[in-house]
Amino acid sequence: MKKQQQSIVVSGQRNHTGLPVRRVMMLAGETSGDGMAAGLVEALKKLTANQFELICFGAGGERMKAAGVEILEDMTRHTVFGLSEVVRHYFEFKKIFQRLLDEVFERKPDLIILTDYAGFNLRFAKAVRKRLARSGGRKNDLSWNPRILYYVSPQVWASRASRVFTLSQCVDCVLSLFPFEKPWYAMRAPLLRVEFVGDPMADKYRSLFKATEDTTEPLPQLLLLPGSRRQELRRHVPIMAEAVARIHQAHPCRMLMVLSNQEQLELAQSLLPEKHGIQMQIGGLSEALTHTTLTLACSGTVTRECGYHGVPTIVFYRLAWLTYWIAKRIIKVKYIAMPNLLLGRLVYPELIQSDATPQRIADKALQFLEHPRIRQQSRHSLERLMDAMGEPGAFDRAARTVIEYLPDEKHLP
Repeated sequence: MKKQQQSIVVSGQRNHTGLPVRRVMMLAGETSGDGMAAGLVEALKKLTANQFELICFGAGGERMKAAGVEILEDMTRHTVFGLSEVVRHYFEFKKIFQRLLDEVFERKPDLIILTDYAGFNLRFAKAVRKRLARSGGRKNDLSWNPRILYYVSPQVWASRASRVFTLSQCVDCVLSLFPFEKPWYAMRAPLLRVEFVGDPMADKYRSLFKATEDTTEPLPQLLLLPGSRRQELRRHVPIMAEAVARIHQAHPCRMLMVLSNQEQLELAQSLLPEKHGIQMQIGGLSEALTHTTLTLACSGTVTRECGYHGVPTIVFYRLAWLTYWIAKRIIKVKYIAMPNLLLGRLVYPELIQSDATPQRIADKALQFLEHPRIRQQSRHSLERLMDAMGEPGAFDRAARTVIEYLPDEKHLP
């Protein structure tokens, strides 16, 4: 990697308008984290426009790049899940990790903001603190010692709760999306600052929530969301294809699959039988959800999107068997879909691993399609989600907390 010393502006200097410069390193993995980090950067720039010039750099994806972050590594291209996948990509991730760690100590940002991606980001926070200790950085002197914030709490409440100790030792503040997280941390790491800032996705879709479904369409729409990772698509698309064939035979539907990009679309097409009857598109998930009767969704971020639109959903997931075996022994929560966790009950049926068969998915879907009362009960339960997420303004609340950690002039070295 070539050093870019001439482009590096040190915090404490001023730009051409006389505003002081503040430097922030952002690290995010996967498409959802990229979007969260991008929204936070945009809110930060808006709220500090007349106070600082923010120079942001780090790892992420296209959304962060569009928000003005200098992307050193596109982490959305390296998305893997599960033990076997991580092992196969170990040396690739090690190289990226070391490069980003070197950049921290080369550029010396005021803040490091880690977004989601716990497997990578928690190790990164620990490595920064360890290297700082070796180099003589101390919290109470004037040497460079960046604050580290974690945006989107790692799911320590779901598995590997011992990671809360890494957080409390290496992170200055956790910005949490969900209301149950702050009291959970308070019981286990009372000295760690945790701020519930809310879920920006709830803000985005708040006005689109539909308590009743659209009954003007001649046929119900069945929305298919197989996931975004390559291994998810390979496992889920064939199961979906067989399930929807059975569903359509018993209850004719319009079938739509939404994917994030062209690469995902081409892979999904290659996994479908030639005559599958499924319309496919890139993007437009929110619009699709407003016209959807029922969704079949891979467990993940999209279940929140379905919930915030008020759409009944069947959640399923298949893992590599070794990964599933490990996950089953360490996951401590009763549900895996976030709407179910937030509501404390099984509003979205969950079919995991051996239960995620075409026949079982089809049977559960037909219960919803053939009984409008069941769908309406689901929508009614989902209305409570918006109440749980608090007032609008999640990105601004997160940004205001971040600003508290930006140094003023007298605290600069």
